[in-house]
Amino acid sequence: MPHNWSVFKFGGASVKDSEALRNAVRLVRDYGKAPLLVVVSAMGKTTNALERFIQARELGQHEEAQRELLDIASFHEGIAQELGLLDPELRDQLQALWVQADQVNSEQAYNPRYDATVSLGEIASSLLFAAALRADGRDTHWLDARRILRTDATYRRASVDWPQTQAAVVEALANPAEVSVTQGFIGSAPDQSTTTLGREGSDYSAAVFAQSLQAKVLCIWKDVPGMLSADPKVFEGAVLLEEVPYREAIELAFYGASIIHPKTIQPLAQGGTVLQIRSFMNPEAAGTEVGPFAALRPEVPCWIRHENQVLIEVASRDFTFLSEGNLSEVYRIFAEEGLLVRAAQHHALSTQFAVHNDRIAVPRALERLNAGYRSSAEFGLRMTTVRRPDAEALAELLSSGSLRMVLRNHEVAQVLTAPD
Repeated sequence: MPHNWSVFKFGGASVKDSEALRNAVRLVRDYGKAPLLVVVSAMGKTTNALERFIQARELGQHEEAQRELLDIASFHEGIAQELGLLDPELRDQLQALWVQADQVNSEQAYNPRYDATVSLGEIASSLLFAAALRADGRDTHWLDARRILRTDATYRRASVDWPQTQAAVVEALANPAEVSVTQGFIGSAPDQSTTTLGREGSDYSAAVFAQSLQAKVLCIWKDVPGMLSADPKVFEGAVLLEEVPYREAIELAFYGASIIHPKTIQPLAQGGTVLQIRSFMNPEAAGTEVGPFAALRPEVPCWIRHENQVLIEVASRDFTFLSEGNLSEVYRIFAEEGLLVRAAQHHALSTQFAVHNDRIAVPRALERLNAGYRSSAEFGLRMTTVRRPDAEALAELLSSGSLRMVLRNHEVAQVLTAPD
């Protein structure tokens, strides 16, 4: 790639309203170096709202669905008006998205419809961002990620087709503008239908683009000082991690650290791209760098928590052991319903799985499991994980509630609890 690319990634919090979008434009102006690729998430909680919209439609709650969609449309149009961007072209582009959401083919399977719907938040956000950059005098090109990020047809958790994606990215950006704006989280299957890379997949998209462009640095702008040892809203004593080795970052992401997507680091490590995590509220601060470092600095236990978890127990109908073939089928059902297994524990006659509670996917999975097995579910649980636990952290973890599952090795400890 002949150009010396930089990549900026703006998450939902960094473009959540008109003032945040103004600030993001300032960051591009003050810290961006051309040619710059900007990867944008949906604004604020738009993805959650679109998810509520399609779930309400799926459940036959049509009035609730229409209220959700009207709120989404009003939110984006209001931001465009506040920024003085709502010309006829942008208004038509935004309105076309909400018409598309309302006309998604109900005869399709749920997961393709889900991806086609929730992806519209990224499209809307990127259209507004590109318009704001043009208004600021930037030479800006808007690029549809669905035309360049190629995937398989595994909806809601698609895998990237690397050769096709890299070729498409290089071709699309062969003659770049000062700033190119595209979307995270979304791509397209071989039949051109929309796919998504899994919730919080925007960072992974940015890493895919950075590796394809051979960028030296990917900067992700967040509402935190950088990568912390814990969520300060949940845990006391969280500290900034200044340097994080690639492998350590992958481990933290695997166990659910929300600061980065689990797949983000691998393409960066392969290409030698340094990941910077910086605060859009304090851009002068150094933040966190993830790269080819020898050790975590500082070396401290790292805490991760997930609420609203479900413990699903699966057993054979005749009280025999679950074979490897049985377990393979169970995991396949979870995958096909878009459920990520955060932890699993095997017992003599059953296996327990911890998954996030999705009010559509979990009942579907349980129905399918009960066709061939005995299954039960306990809702409203909490998953807490400690990476690199010391004795004090381990003692605190094991006293954190009514235990339902305990997993531990020399690098990580996890508990699933019923909150007190």
